[in-house]
Amino acid sequence: MQRLTDRLRRLRATADRGASAVMVGLLAVPLFAVAALAVDIAALHADKQILQTGADAAALAVAQDCARDECTGTDATAEEMADANTPLGGDPTATITTLDTAAGVVTVRTDSSRNHFFAPVIGEDEGAVAAVATAKWGHPTAGAGMLPYILSYCEVVHQAGAVEVYEDGALVGVDFPQDAEPVTFEFTKTSDSDCTGPSGNVLPGGFGWLEGSEGCTGPVGSVGDWVPSSPGESPPNECDPSDFDDMLGETILIPIFSEENASGGANGEYRLLGFAAFTLIGYDFTGQYHSDGDSKLCKNEGLDPSARCLRGTFEHFVDATGGFELGTDGPQLGAAVVELTLTED
Repeated sequence: MQRLTDRLRRLRATADRGASAVMVGLLAVPLFAVAALAVDIAALHADKQILQTGADAAALAVAQDCARDECTGTDATAEEMADANTPLGGDPTATITTLDTAAGVVTVRTDSSRNHFFAPVIGEDEGAVAAVATAKWGHPTAGAGMLPYILSYCEVVHQAGAVEVYEDGALVGVDFPQDAEPVTFEFTKTSDSDCTGPSGNVLPGGFGWLEGSEGCTGPVGSVGDWVPSSPGESPPNECDPSDFDDMLGETILIPIFSEENASGGANGEYRLLGFAAFTLIGYDFTGQYHSDGDSKLCKNEGLDPSARCLRGTFEHFVDATGGFELGTDGPQLGAAVVELTLTED
């Protein structure tokens, strides 16, 4: 009897092992499918992130070239940026699907493919992956001047030798000379170009300083806005000499005005015309505000020793910091802005 019981037990154990083997066999395919989803999709996602970086870089690079009026060789530029961001799956290709120079917009698509690790078990050998990015370019129409100082459009054109560009009788831009010579702006300048009033200042009591906003920057304004003057010859209280030293040798966007509301320096206003790109070479203000500790910059430029001045060059410059809005209001004053934007379907 005992032998019969043992035999039955062994038969049941053998049957259980057989059932387990069948169950494992049945579950093998779904398990591989889950592994394919977990591993292969994660790999595709990683590749897509790299492709997106390449698409973003390609769109911005093409937009920057076009903003400089160098909108040639765009396919090669896009491909170069894509190749610099090659995913692990395979070499990418870059295709410019939209390039509208009139609207200032470019769209770039990057494509690649990846051989799967587990998906071939279920018949999927490779997967395609793609990314799309769109960038716009135009001139800055809103933002805070990187320097809390505003220049007269009349003086800028007069001193920098800029050429005004008109379309249908309307001013649409200014063309600054390539490799322009540095210019010096005297804060209390009495110009012979009819750019200032009898007092020598555009605003009585105003020296071009603007009320500061956050940090040592000008107030946030849009083209056409009136921005408030900060009276007196000293920089705004928000500024420190180190702020100006940090700008030396840098190209900054400086506000330009076309009109003034001369109700007195304490309440004066300037109408914002736009932003120009200006590389700051030197400055000579009041007190401790002198570039490189040199309090003789104005005098060395042939100005009165008591004068206050700013020296630099106007540039063709593209800003990609995201600190300015781009648009079509007002004239283009040598500065351009590029930014990524949502891609329209």
